[in-house]
Amino acid sequence: MVETMKLTLIRKLVVVSTFALTSIIPWLAADASPFYEQEVNQEEFMAIARPYGGNKYDLLIIRQIPGKRQCWAEIQSNSVTTIDPLLLNFNFADSCQRSTGSNGYSLRIDGQDLGLHYLLRLVRRNGELVLVGTHRKDPSQPDIVVGRTQGMAEGFLKIDLDQGWRFTRRAYNGRVLSHVYLTGDSTAILAQPADNPSDSSTMVSEFEPPVQEQTFTAETQPSPVSLGNNFNSRPSNSKLPPPPTPLVSNEPPPLPNFSELPPLQPPTTKSVSGVVPPPSPNAMRSPSRSTGTTQSYRVVVAVNSSRDKTRVRSLFPEAFSTSYQGRSMLQVGLFSDKDNAQKAEQSLRGLGLKPIIIH
Repeated sequence: MVETMKLTLIRKLVVVSTFALTSIIPWLAADASPFYEQEVNQEEFMAIARPYGGNKYDLLIIRQIPGKRQCWAEIQSNSVTTIDPLLLNFNFADSCQRSTGSNGYSLRIDGQDLGLHYLLRLVRRNGELVLVGTHRKDPSQPDIVVGRTQGMAEGFLKIDLDQGWRFTRRAYNGRVLSHVYLTGDSTAILAQPADNPSDSSTMVSEFEPPVQEQTFTAETQPSPVSLGNNFNSRPSNSKLPPPPTPLVSNEPPPLPNFSELPPLQPPTTKSVSGVVPPPSPNAMRSPSRSTGTTQSYRVVVAVNSSRDKTRVRSLFPEAFSTSYQGRSMLQVGLFSDKDNAQKAEQSLRGLGLKPIIIH
């Protein structure tokens, strides 16, 4: 009887929802993630559609540290809620935690970490922005719908998570990390109506290919996690078809990467545009690594004061000191894609700086 109920639930999920979990969740035990999820206070987190580069948006998640300065304010307008990013007006390092890109957040369903398989992005659909998970290697796989803005407006937009979704944080070996999960429960997700994307759906965040570049990060000591009732790791008992068996390696598995984004040094005043451009969809590659014959584009910018350094690192927290033709510079990244290098250049020019692309 129990087995029959499970199969019925799976069939309903395939028919009713827009994402067939039977084909998206890597249930293979050998492919299991060592990470767990830590339950959090949902009121401390906000998912935001952040505008950049004209009509494009990317996902920004902000955590409000309790008892500290307010990180954002909500402004209701009809069905849409716009966000005033108050953290841009002060040094928010002790008040707010900001998560951007694949280093900062990922997708998790029924205790299964899908960050290596699915990319979170925003698409314009039926007059609103929809937050979806898109398969990194197989675009023919159906998107996983996570949340939506309930309409369109200018500026930063609040993303309301759909039924069955919540924020959690990544945990490992009894310690909680700053990485944020958008965590789904398939049973609750089944109860919501199917999302029917129209033919006019438009991608408004850049599709990120499988990560092949390295982001410069500083190691931090993860904080201890409470082992009370809030620590929730939910391995799934669903019997679904496994994905293709990965190649077997005789080498021991690598240790988990505890690299976290370094403390941000935000500007003391609001930027010219009031919008913090997102990091490049492709992470930056360490200059010490050999790139072989692959073309690369190094983006550097002259800094003449500590204020310039603060402004650069408000956009690119991983920027580090270097020199070029005898001048003191900050390198914001080494990109394999010219378009991404040009985006970084444009972001810096928007602050009145003079970046250089070295090819």
